[in-house]
This record gives sequence, structure tokens and C-alpha cells, in this order.
Amino acid sequence: MQASKTQGIMVLGTLLAAIGAAGCGSEDTHVDDGHAHDSGVVTDSGAVTDSGAVTDSGAVTDAGAVSSAVTLRFAAKVGDLPFRCGETFANVGTTAGQWSPTDFRFYVHDVRVVTAAGEVPVALTQDGRWQHESVALLDFEDRSGACTNGTAAMNAQVVGTLPAGTVGPITGVRFKLGVPFALNHANQALAPSPLNLSTLWWNWQGGYKFLRVDGQIMNPMNPAAASWYVHVGSTGCNGGASGGVTSCANPNRVEVELTGFDPARNTVVADLAGLLSTSDVRVTRAAPGCMSELGDPECPPVLRGLGIGDGATQNFFRME
Repeated sequence: MQASKTQGIMVLGTLLAAIGAAGCGSEDTHVDDGHAHDSGVVTDSGAVTDSGAVTDSGAVTDAGAVSSAVTLRFAAKVGDLPFRCGETFANVGTTAGQWSPTDFRFYVHDVRVVTAAGEVPVALTQDGRWQHESVALLDFEDRSGACTNGTAAMNAQVVGTLPAGTVGPITGVRFKLGVPFALNHANQALAPSPLNLSTLWWNWQGGYKFLRVDGQIMNPMNPAAASWYVHVGSTGCNGGASGGVTSCANPNRVEVELTGFDPARNTVVADLAGLLSTSDVRVTRAAPGCMSELGDPECPPVLRGLGIGDGATQNFFRME
């Protein structure tokens, strides 16, 4: 009897120890691809939230539905030729100008895809560098040669996720060239990347340069290269000396739609030759090129090429 009693006590002790061990490991349990903290949340790739939602490209929502990752690829070209810093491109504009671009960057926001079920918003991945809230920066200059304004790093894609339950396939893409109003007139000095770049900032009233294209034109009638820029942003904005902008007469944001677009097969092409196809880049009568001022005679052809103005046709973006 004594032996049986002792054995029973030992078994009970073993069970209690096992139960205690199972309960004590919840504060900081190591997981293969991350660390589970007090709440059991895995905080790096493949992170599991408190509700059990997985937040990477195979994200599972609270309801158990799976959202999907989407990447929109962009390319910069001058006609059929890829854009490169320092290269000179022939036959640009109405008078076959010799064009050597030295900067090529632009912001997009409000990115959506189109499916058989309708328009679906893309939630941009908050990467802390190229994408913030609904805004992404596409950057094709590499700070080499004559490209001295930007950074060596480049970005040619927009990355995000589609809501759970999205029905494919994708048959089109829509986005806006520019920065949304609320972010456009915030304090650039305090803004996160990619809205912290002073070279893409105009002023507190006008906000950002939505599109910055710098270049040099070799004019056969003038052996010296002349600057020719395209800086597009909002103009005619009201507000006091300390800011407080409430509206702009010319927002100059561009709605872009590419039909038949499949992110798995197609690329969004930003074509400088298309943008300047109705401009005489050998001539500048006010500021060098177009700085978004409607009174500048170089601006109407450029803005029409972006799709701004009555009857304008967008010929800057296309797909391949």
C-alpha cells in the first residue's frame, strides 16, 4: 500500500509539473521565423496579429479569407529606348530635338486595379522608403553623370495587397499622378520618406513636384546646351504665410487608366517622348520648359500630354 501511494503522488506531481510548464512558456516563446511576445504576436515576416491575421503576402483576415499581394512594375522610356542618365535621345518633340534627361521621378497615389467585379483599391505596403500611406515614388535617376539631384537608389514598382475576397483576374489598373491634397500641403521637413525629399518640394503653398523631369536640349541653332524642364504640381493655391492651404485653382493631378493591364504580364511605361510629342523643346520663351504655369507658352502642350485640360489626351503613360 505504501508503494502504491508513493507512486500515485509521483504521477500527480509529474502531471502538475507538465501543466505548469505549458502555462509558463507564454511570455516569450521563440518561433522559427519570429518571436512571440506577451500577446503571442509574431512581429517579423509572416507576422501573426492578436486576432490571428497573417500580414505578409498570404495574409489571412479575421474571417479566414486570404488577401493577395500585387506588384505593379513601371519602366521609364524615351520612345522605345530605355531612359538612362546622361544619354542623349534624338527626335524628341515637334522639331526633332536632341534631349538629354538628367532627372526623372514622379509620385503616384490612389492605386486601384480593375476586375470583373469592379474597381479594387490596392493597400500599399508601408516600406518606410518608397511608399507612405497611399503615395508611392517612382525614381528612375541614379545620381550618375549629369543626374545630380536625386539618389543612387531607384524604384520601379508599386507593391501592395488586395482586400480579402477580391475576385480576379485583373483586367486594368488605375492610379493618379501626384500627391493627395492633405499630404501635398503638409510640412515637408517633418514628412516621412518618400515625402521628405527637398528636391521634389516646391514650397509650402504649391506643395510637391508631382513629376520632375530635368534635361538638356542640344539645339542645332545654338551650340550651347539649354535647360528644359518639366515640373508639374498644383498651382493657384490659396493660404496664408503660415500655410493653411484649403484649395488650388489648378490641382494638376492626373487620373490614369490602362485597360487590358495584367500585373503578371504587363508593365506601366512612362514615356518622355510621348509626353513631349507636341512640344518644341528647342524653344523656351519664359522659364526653361514648363513649370506648371498656365501663362507659360511651353506648358499647354506638356499639360495636354498628361491629360490636363479640356479635350486633352494622356500620352505619357502606356503599357507594354
